[in-house]
Amino acid sequence: MPSPLLYFTMPVGGALAIVGAYICVKWYTYWKRSYKGKLLTDGPFARVRHPLYSGFLALVYGVLLLAPVVDTIMLAGISTSVVFVYVRKEEEFLVKEYGKAYREYMQRVPWKLIPRVY
Repeated sequence: MPSPLLYFTMPVGGALAIVGAYICVKWYTYWKRSYKGKLLTDGPFARVRHPLYSGFLALVYGVLLLAPVVDTIMLAGISTSVVFVYVRKEEEFLVKEYGKAYREYMQRVPWKLIPRVY
């Protein structure tokens, strides 16, 4: 008999994975259409400063809930660590690249990955 926990993790994991994949695709289509070498601050960037990373982590944690095995646990841990390192390095680069415009954007959009959380 399956664990009753599966009745929670399967739908939540599936929904999270779908939302994460949707965010990644939405970010890519927006970025491909809009990026011309200038700072993007609207579209998906209006809510969080790193929407691709947000979507990717949602996808990874959705998969973790769908299949909680050693491989997905490691994937989630490594992905989270790498994303946090990349966010820090990317923000340093963007401050150097765009200066005042990026600092103003950071004040306008304080959330790096999750609105109202982080």
